Amino acid sequence: MRRRGPLELLTCVLAPAILLTACTSNDAQAPVPAATHRGGGAQAERKLTDQARSALDTVTDQGGSMVESGVERVADGVHTRPGLAHGATYELAVVCAGKGAAELVVVPSGAGGKKAVPCDGSVVFERLTAESALKVDVRGEPGAAGMVAWRINKVGS
Repeated sequence: MRRRGPLELLTCVLAPAILLTACTSNDAQAPVPAATHRGGGAQAERKLTDQARSALDTVTDQGGSMVESGVERVADGVHTRPGLAHGATYELAVVCAGKGAAELVVVPSGAGGKKAVPCDGSVVFERLTAESALKVDVRGEPGAAGMVAWRINKVGS
């Protein structure tokens, strides 16, 4: 048995790596472009967000009475526990822009109730009375898509 020298060992180790590199095409090494499938979705979400906010802005007082507001995807829903002053009266405005419908639920039921929210850009109002801790949820119905904007304003001073 013949003993191999360091150069022969190095050749045995490097030869497969060199062959593998030589067989790889330049196309396989080219960077993969970033996925752009969300580009259209993000643009559509911005458009629906603008529509929903615009609908709220036309029907709600934007003075100092605004307590809380936001915009969410219909699929994510709205889930908030607003910190409202006990005994005060508030108005909740909700608008959905997109397709399908959502449902507005205020708990406890004596403080508000349940209402359908169509995703056609129309504004739904609910009067809230803060007698105890409130929970406001807007949940999309199956097949609903788009954006939900909401705003809570204090009624009176």
